[in-house]
Amino acid sequence: MLKRVFLLSLNDWKNIKREPLLIFSMLGSILLCILARIGLPELNHLLNVYLSFDLQGHFRMIISLVMLMTPLMIGLLYGFMILDERDEGLLLYYSVTPLTKAGYLYGRLLVPIGITFLLTFVLLFIQGIVLIPLSKFIPIAFLLALQTPIITMLMGTLASNKVEGLALMKVINLLILVPLFDYLLAHPLVKIVMVFPVYWPVSMMMNLDSNLYWVHFLLGIVVTLVWFVICNYRFQQKME
Repeated sequence: MLKRVFLLSLNDWKNIKREPLLIFSMLGSILLCILARIGLPELNHLLNVYLSFDLQGHFRMIISLVMLMTPLMIGLLYGFMILDERDEGLLLYYSVTPLTKAGYLYGRLLVPIGITFLLTFVLLFIQGIVLIPLSKFIPIAFLLALQTPIITMLMGTLASNKVEGLALMKVINLLILVPLFDYLLAHPLVKIVMVFPVYWPVSMMMNLDSNLYWVHFLLGIVVTLVWFVICNYRFQQKME
């Protein structure tokens, strides 16, 4: 089964290389991270000189949001692949091959987790402006990786075809604003954003030195698993 999933992933890479938009989805967070590393210190200097505004205190939140772009982009990429293959009738084809439909879904959900987990470490070493101990980053990377299949299943469940998928991508990308609301607004009602799993990896980044770090990790795991179970149930129904 693992060998067949690996071969499916190799075929995916061939398809990705033919589509510039899909390549950008894979590399977008890396490009943003490079831009942040080069641009944020310069922007901070300019804001200090001309507006006496210190942006450095917000660097951790900015880098957290760049990190969050990774599961969003990878999840959307694989979700769009599912929609494309559904439109072309390939799901029926996979169901009668040695891969089986279960193996196909396994590859579509678990492979992106691995890609996201590894890619977040690439971003960690590229960004270079926020110090994050590796021992504290590993749980964050794990929780970020778990967001990817949720995004993929949302795409596969809520969109019926590629046209709807393109529109849905714009809506799902708004999830990047979820932790930002809590960061910018002090109203108690804003805490409702805690029901979204994407909130928790960013919250862990913002509480690296706090006693709440591991509490937020555990809460993030619980919220993410609840979303995963619900999305997986709806996703499996849609794939029937």
